[in-house]
Amino acid sequence: MESLIQTLSWISTALQVPVVVAILYLLVRGLLALGGFYGRWSDRLRRRRNTGALATVPTGELLDTLEHATPRKADALHQALAALRQAPTDPVWHERVVTEFELAIDRQLALLRTMTRIGPLLGLMGTLIPLGPALVALAAGDIAVLARKMEVAFATTVVGLVIGAIGFLLYQAAQRWAMDDLSLLEFVSARLQGTEWEKAK
Repeated sequence: MESLIQTLSWISTALQVPVVVAILYLLVRGLLALGGFYGRWSDRLRRRRNTGALATVPTGELLDTLEHATPRKADALHQALAALRQAPTDPVWHERVVTEFELAIDRQLALLRTMTRIGPLLGLMGTLIPLGPALVALAAGDIAVLARKMEVAFATTVVGLVIGAIGFLLYQAAQRWAMDDLSLLEFVSARLQGTEWEKAK
């Protein structure tokens, strides 16, 4: 039984470095995402100002107007609008473009979902792992080791919660933006197909 406990303790201690590395990785990714948040927010404000009331924009100018107002070529909406241009009146192609746009948005949201769920979990693991050695140090009267282990435990908890908070806030904003972009894409698709239907009449 003693050997089993020692094995579990060794495994737990060995996980400390991977957990800390994962926490730091997610923290860096979260800070980068937070930095890019302002740029995306500014782009959306600029697009709203440039497009104005889309209902009054002639259908023939709709794609040009939106692509001009969405300058980032890496943006999923920009790519979807460019794809619509390949077959502006084909309903099957439009359905495929919208589906691929939804998949692209889901991939973009995956990191934020991971941060929201995994960040606090890694923080909890980073808290519990050092507690075993800390209790051993307490029993041995080694206050220095105890203080160091407790410092690691509290630090990983705080960082894990920060990661979860960043991920949650960015996920909420990104999800609203994704729904807004999807609604806009469906509106453009319906306008383009509606024009073709009117011509057929």
